Amino acid sequence: MEQDEKMILGKGIVAFVMSMLIVCLVGNLFLIENCPAAGTTIYVRANANPGGDGTQDFPYKTIRDGNATARAGDIIFVFNGTYTENVVITKNLTIIGESKDSTFIDGGGNGHVLYAYGTESSDISVNVSGFTLRNAGGIRYNTIAFSYIANGEISQNKITVVDQSGGIQLYHGHGVTIQNNLISEKEVAGIYLIESEENIIQNNIIQQSQEGIQFSYFSTNNQVLGNTIRNNRDCGIYVTQSSSNMFSDNDFTGNGKNAQDSSINSWSSNGQGNYWEDYNKYDNNSDGIGDTPYAIPGGNNIDEYPLGYFKQPEQSGGGNQQPIAVSLSISKTSANFGDLISFTGQGIDLDGSIVGFKWRSNLIGILSIEQSFSTSTLSIGTHTIYFKVMDNASVWSNEKTASITINSPVNHAPIAYIDEITPNPAKQREAVVFRGHGTDEDGSIIAYKWLSSKDGVISTASSFSKTNLSLGTHTIYFQVKDNTEWSSQAIRTLVVEKNSSSGNPDNQVPIADVGGPYQGIVNGVIMFDGSGSYDEEGAIVGYWNFGDNSSGTGLSPTHVYTVPGTYTVTLTVTDEDGDSKTASTSVAIIQSISQGNNAEGFSVFDLEIPFPIIIIVVFLSVLGVIIGFILRMKRG
Repeated sequence: MEQDEKMILGKGIVAFVMSMLIVCLVGNLFLIENCPAAGTTIYVRANANPGGDGTQDFPYKTIRDGNATARAGDIIFVFNGTYTENVVITKNLTIIGESKDSTFIDGGGNGHVLYAYGTESSDISVNVSGFTLRNAGGIRYNTIAFSYIANGEISQNKITVVDQSGGIQLYHGHGVTIQNNLISEKEVAGIYLIESEENIIQNNIIQQSQEGIQFSYFSTNNQVLGNTIRNNRDCGIYVTQSSSNMFSDNDFTGNGKNAQDSSINSWSSNGQGNYWEDYNKYDNNSDGIGDTPYAIPGGNNIDEYPLGYFKQPEQSGGGNQQPIAVSLSISKTSANFGDLISFTGQGIDLDGSIVGFKWRSNLIGILSIEQSFSTSTLSIGTHTIYFKVMDNASVWSNEKTASITINSPVNHAPIAYIDEITPNPAKQREAVVFRGHGTDEDGSIIAYKWLSSKDGVISTASSFSKTNLSLGTHTIYFQVKDNTEWSSQAIRTLVVEKNSSSGNPDNQVPIADVGGPYQGIVNGVIMFDGSGSYDEEGAIVGYWNFGDNSSGTGLSPTHVYTVPGTYTVTLTVTDEDGDSKTASTSVAIIQSISQGNNAEGFSVFDLEIPFPIIIIVVFLSVLGVIIGFILRMKRG
C-alpha cells in the first residue's frame, strides 16, 4: 500500500511539473503576442520593382500593398507617381503623398477613390494629405468618403470630380479637420457632412460644384472658417436640419446663391463675419465691417459683421468712390509648364464705369492689361496673381489675389558627382576629405547621402572629413536628392591602409560575435546581442547590417522587421587602430497568429483576456486534473 501511495505521489509530482511547463509555454506565447510595436513608416513608389518590402530603398509598388501590411498607427509615405487603385482603410492610419501636384490616386471610375470607415462602436482615426485624388465611380460615390472617423484630417489635397460623383463626404465624423484642399466639382457637393459634429472645415478652395458645402441630418457644432467658395451653381453653403454650427471669414463669389440656411446657426465669430459678393452696402466708418447685417436666405439667420464687399464711405460733396475688383477666375490652379492658362476678372464702380484692368504675378511682374487673356509662358513655381480695376476717374481698386502653381511636366532625376576623396589610399586614423555635388535641371538639390560598404552611412552633408574609417577597401556611394527623387549612385573605391607609425604595429584584430540565430514576428522588436565581441587591447565599435536594407550601430541594437522571411544579419566590429572583423547569422521573421487572416468565426485570439487571468485559469484547470487523478487512484 505504501508503495502504491509513493507511486501515486510520484505521478502527481510529474503531472504537476508538466502542468507548470505548459503554463510557462502558454505564458510566453501570450507575452509574445501582446508585445507592443511602435508605428513604422511604409514606403510606396509607382515605378518600384515588384516584391519590395516597404522600406525606403525597396518600397512597395501600390498603396494597396502598403495598406495590407500596415498596422494600426503606421504611416504610409507615397512617392510621386500615378496609382490607379481604390484605397480602403479600416484601421488608424496616416497616408502622405510626396506632392499633391504630382502624386495621383486615380479611382478608375470604380467606387470611392479613398474610403475609410470604422464602426458605430469603434471609430478610427485616419489622416490623408499630399495627393491629387480623381475619378471616383459615379452616382453616390465620393472621391474621399469618411465614415465613423474620429480626430482625423484631410489636408493639402486636390480633388477633381467627374460625372455625378462627390468630393469629400463625412458621415458620423467627429473632430475631423478638412483644410487647405482644392475641390473642383461638377454635379454634387464639394464637402458634404451627414450626422457629423465638432469638425473643422478651413482654408479650402471649393469651386464649380452644385453646392460648395452641404450640412444635413443633424450635423452640429462644426466650424467653417476662411474658405474660398466660388462659382458653385446652386449654392455656396447649403444647410438643413443642422444647428449650432459657426461660419466665419469665408469668401463667397460667383455662386448661384451664396448661402441658404433653414436651421439656427452663427454666421460670425469674434466680430468677424464673411465676405459676401452680393452684399453691396456701406462701411461709412471704414472699420472693415458693413454697417448693415447680411440676411442669410432660407431662415432667420444673419451675418452681423459682413466683411469686404461693400460700398466705400460716402464722399462729402459727391466725391468719386473707389471701384471694387469683385472677382478673378483662373482656368487652372495647378498646371504643367507650357499649358495654356486663361484669366478673367470682374469689377464694379458704383458712381461711374470700369475702364482699366491690370494683372500681375509676384514672380514675373505684369501679365496683362486686358479684362480677359490667356498665356502659356508662366514660369515654374507658385505664382500669387494680383488683379485690380480702374474707374473712369483714373482711380484704382484694391487688388484681389489668387494663386496658381506651374509644375515641370516630367521630373528629371538629379545627377550626383564625387569631386574628391583624398587622400586615397589613406592611412588609418588619417583625416579623409569627401566632397561632392549634384545638379538638377528642373529643381534644386535638397539632400545628400554618403555610404560606405564597410561603415554604413558616413555623412548626409555635401562635404566633410572623417578620421575613423575601418581598415580595408571601401566602396563609397554618393547620392543627391532633388525636390522629388534620389539620384543614381556615384561610386568610388577608397583604400584605408594600416598605419605602421601608429605606435601599435602588432595590433590584434578584434573578435566579432554576432550572437543568434534570432527569431521573431512581423513588427515585433528584435534585440540583437553582439556583447560577446571584444578586443584584447582596447575598445570597439559595432556596425550592423540587418539584411532588409537598414542598419544600426552599437553592440546591442534593436530592430523591427515589417515583412516575414529569413534575413542575413552582419556585425562588423572595429577597434581603436581601425582593424575590423565581421560575423554573420540569420533571423527568421514569421507572421504571428493574430496577424494572420483568420477564417470567419470565433477565435480565442480575438478576445482581449488579461494575461494573469489566463495563467490562473490554466493553473487551476491543471491542478483540478491532478487532484482528480490522485483521488481516482486512491479509490482504485
